[in-house]
Amino acid sequence: MAEDKSRAVYGIDLGTTYSCIAQVDKFDQAVVLTNFDGGTTTPSVVYFENKEKAIVGNEAKGMLSTEPQNCVSFVKRSMGVDADFDKSSNKFPYHMDPAEISALILKKLVKDANDLGDNPEPITDVVITCPAYFGTKERMQTKQAGEIAGLNVLGIINEPTAAAISYGMKTTERKTVLVYDLGGGTFDVTIINVNGGAIKVIATGGDHHLGGVDWDMELANYMLAQFNEQTGGSYTMDDEELKYTLLLEAEVKKKQLSAKTSVKCNIQYNGQSARFEITRELFDALTSPFLEQTIDATRKVIDEARAKGYQSELEFLLVGGSSRMPQVKQRIDAEFGCDAKLTDPDQCVAKGAAIYALNKAYRDAVEEYIAGAIECPPDRMKGPQTRVVNVTSKTYGTDYTGDDGTAMVRNLIFANTSLPTKATASFLTMYDGQKTITNKVFESDFTNPETESAVEERFCTMLEDRYLAITREWPKGTQIDVVFSVDEEGILSVHANVADEALDFTLKIEGVKSAEELAVSKNMIGKATVE
Repeated sequence: MAEDKSRAVYGIDLGTTYSCIAQVDKFDQAVVLTNFDGGTTTPSVVYFENKEKAIVGNEAKGMLSTEPQNCVSFVKRSMGVDADFDKSSNKFPYHMDPAEISALILKKLVKDANDLGDNPEPITDVVITCPAYFGTKERMQTKQAGEIAGLNVLGIINEPTAAAISYGMKTTERKTVLVYDLGGGTFDVTIINVNGGAIKVIATGGDHHLGGVDWDMELANYMLAQFNEQTGGSYTMDDEELKYTLLLEAEVKKKQLSAKTSVKCNIQYNGQSARFEITRELFDALTSPFLEQTIDATRKVIDEARAKGYQSELEFLLVGGSSRMPQVKQRIDAEFGCDAKLTDPDQCVAKGAAIYALNKAYRDAVEEYIAGAIECPPDRMKGPQTRVVNVTSKTYGTDYTGDDGTAMVRNLIFANTSLPTKATASFLTMYDGQKTITNKVFESDFTNPETESAVEERFCTMLEDRYLAITREWPKGTQIDVVFSVDEEGILSVHANVADEALDFTLKIEGVKSAEELAVSKNMIGKATVE
């Protein structure tokens, strides 16, 4: 009997602090695969032993306090930053960008799963998750990270949506769910209609620079103050060995405080030591500003859903490892009058991504058969079925000059628009024989089409600044149409045409690799030894 390869697709939760990989097994259950350490999650930390060898995971995390200059952590927070991103908090001698470093983490996850699993063939086809609040640049870099790691990236899916898929497989009721996703380095809040396998995203928001590591840093700063007070020292976080010693200890104490009301700390560094107690009450007080930021974002998304006509009662679902902190459920329950559920916070995102991957692979095969790209129709799909309707996380527009000369942006596609979607901006040539027009593409967080269809350019982020080349001489007043399209993954593309003739224009975003640059990165990471 031929091997069943229908399950040879995987979901990867590429996290700021921890990552994991999952698949749908032969029993139709989404399961997370173990790593070499016997765990289901791998620290998203890379230690460069030398130029040819990188160590990823627990061993790398342990090196943060002794060789921080050779380690990289929290790289997900650098997604969307240009290729030569600032390594001020992660100094190391090997010039790599966020996508390449992320590729090393992906390579480690896949290597462990291949070596330890009974897969019929090496892992290649994957869906990778990202924060719902990621824009086009971050999503494209996430996808390229997978490609650099030698993977065939079937798609990118939002982390809260993946969590809702996993949750939706466990209920037959139709519900409107608010997914509060507080991870190690990012925060998302998303309202989703769940009807079994049917998932429709209503509204999303968040902050991809807010997560559990901020709680860790606040606690580490308190530990530093106590250490200096007891030792008479004047240490600062500029001492990277001490910084990571404290951060690692802070993470441990934070987790302990989820089960205990107080913990003892014993900090030893440079021949000196300090002992003190931290209570949960103190920890909650130190970190309350971060928690309030998540509450503010949650209120905003609820208001946006209400504005779209969704008045259903919300069921609150807590995901992301940082949601385990008791302060989270207590504050949400008190603020919104609910009974928030903490459900499989560490693994549900990867599991949902695996279910989505299984479904996407099947639908892609059906489309290929219909298009004549493959000869035989795919076998009837086995396993949990789901269909997702997503929304844009950002607003996209193009530039123009206001009557008073102010640089303005005309917003065409607004955040929280159902996907896929497209919109067209039309321009007129200003004179006979015009050869080019400028076309700037902008991304922003504006959400109200009624009051924010035109905004000042200074409040937006420019993705592209290029000239559109007109292929032949057209008379003054010729209409040029620029079409903005956002696909089901939330990735923007831009095309242009004049009189039904396509213009040579491809959206090229700074920091996103060209085909040639991608090939160089794949070759470099392909040669690297990852353990």
